[in-house]
Amino acid sequence: MAQDKLLGPLSGEGSRPTVDPNSYMGKGIQMVVGHYNGNLPAEKRANLTEEDLNANNFNPIDGFGENGRAVNLKIKEELESEKTFGINQFNLWISDRLSLNRTLPDIRKPACQNKTYPPPSTLPTTSVIIVYHNEAFSTLLRTVTSVINRSPKEVLEEIILVDDYSTRTFLKKDLDDAAKQLPVKIKIIRAKERVGLIRARLMGAAEAEGDVLTFLDSHCECTQGWLEPLLSRIKENRKAVVCPIIDVINDRTFAYQRGIEMFYGGFSWGLQFRWYAVSPRIAKTRKDDQTAPIASPAMAGGLFSIDRRYFEEIGTYDPGMDIWGGENIEISFRIWQCGGRVEILPCSHVGHIFRKASPHDFPNGKTSGNILNSNLVRVAEVWMDEWKHLFYKTAPQALTLSKTIDVSERIELRKRLQCKSFDWYLSNVWPEHFLPTADSIFGRIAHSDSKGIKPCLVSRPGEVGKRQHRLTFSQCTMGFDMWQLWVIRNGQIKSDEHQCLSATAIGIDGSKNWMVQLKECGEHDMELWDYDSNRLWFVHRNSGLCLDEPDLKLPVKSNPNFLLLNQNPGKPAQNMIPSLKKCSGSKQSQKWQIMPVTWLPDNLLKT
Repeated sequence: MAQDKLLGPLSGEGSRPTVDPNSYMGKGIQMVVGHYNGNLPAEKRANLTEEDLNANNFNPIDGFGENGRAVNLKIKEELESEKTFGINQFNLWISDRLSLNRTLPDIRKPACQNKTYPPPSTLPTTSVIIVYHNEAFSTLLRTVTSVINRSPKEVLEEIILVDDYSTRTFLKKDLDDAAKQLPVKIKIIRAKERVGLIRARLMGAAEAEGDVLTFLDSHCECTQGWLEPLLSRIKENRKAVVCPIIDVINDRTFAYQRGIEMFYGGFSWGLQFRWYAVSPRIAKTRKDDQTAPIASPAMAGGLFSIDRRYFEEIGTYDPGMDIWGGENIEISFRIWQCGGRVEILPCSHVGHIFRKASPHDFPNGKTSGNILNSNLVRVAEVWMDEWKHLFYKTAPQALTLSKTIDVSERIELRKRLQCKSFDWYLSNVWPEHFLPTADSIFGRIAHSDSKGIKPCLVSRPGEVGKRQHRLTFSQCTMGFDMWQLWVIRNGQIKSDEHQCLSATAIGIDGSKNWMVQLKECGEHDMELWDYDSNRLWFVHRNSGLCLDEPDLKLPVKSNPNFLLLNQNPGKPAQNMIPSLKKCSGSKQSQKWQIMPVTWLPDNLLKT
């Protein structure tokens, strides 16, 4: 394969695509970026022969997907593409027909396009490390090609490909031959057994010669100007660990869609990575410079740059972690608590294929639950102090595993680095968090006007892949039912996943009604409540109204948060969303009882 076919000239960049928030949120907003698991599960390869799996059908068609446009297939082609979709859980048929150097739109804001950086000769050099396991040939080479074509040659020290024991034949000699034709130094490191993402990245880092380590996934496309912001920021502050904006490459059409810039990383009570809207506090600091870094409490983990020596100083990855899962949370805590910073740079954009499912399973019969919980135990035990008990409440199986896991070396690392407490992290890095603290109330909110078992206010997950929760009533439980638990602090009533009890004014012609709902917390007036412990009222500050029982006359679907408890055929659906009504001391329906729940063990309870 000739070098010009691999790389070729790049044509000019095109117009900026529109943002599709629903597509982004549905495909990646709740996902951990950058992880694969192992071999293709038997049920996903049932109709695939070894010849199918090992076929390299890369055969680009001129014009396909140029400027990041979607490739729309004819019915016959669509049916053909479905046959191989399960191999990688994206449209392999289209990937194999896209040029390796397809053009992409310049999706940066004008301020970013006009921003100047130090000359490349003065920036630190970087080793780009890409781990892969049975990746598609075309997708892997397109990732590599985009790095080469869109990186200043002065700073690109090398590209290190780490093969985590792939079985595809085209990732042997075919890949070696292609790498020899590329105009930059390419190192291919092959593991002799499946080691997983974490240890494979450590293998690559150990061989790196660049000043900066840049980790990418094997199904990415870098855009114009992606690297300069990352290296420039590290030159300014070697303890800044920087991430690009992650744009979306559609898994079905390979359309390139601009990612949402005003999001940062966080995590749920169960330590699952999540994207959340940037807080007003952070937004205010950036109002005069939209190109400024966004401080992020956590990183997604798939794509980031870090000073190589700093990576070593703070303990690289935790080598006790297996395969993947939780390493991004662990390194985020460690960076922040030990004197560094995690930042997202809005002027750096890298596209990533967001898959709805993994094409692999875990090797050697290991289960995802055990691997992930074992890794998260290491995160909790080393970095979270007393908040580890909240995690164990959400994952009791992890508590059992914690008795068998030795983290003494990582605890010594924390002491040696003189790292700060998790309380410091919550107070200074993520004060908008939704974890219980000493200055908050944590527990259930029960409706007092009922006979027998009280109904509790519930924040229930909505559609899969969506962030919106549904507000409803359900019988109060005695266990640690996380969807019935709320954190009340500074006037906000928060549940897991950063959902706030709120109310919105609706109506026309001067009339105003108030609709109670759940929404992502944003420190808005609509989210603020006062609890009158004598009258047992929750008073909505903005409206001055009291939280009341559901209004059964309200049309069920008038509230986007509706959730039905009685869905019996033949019976009318009932609205189960609390309402806001004028406060009245005689109305029992406005009385709410806070039922505290203990998440700390007895020996840590503060008196």
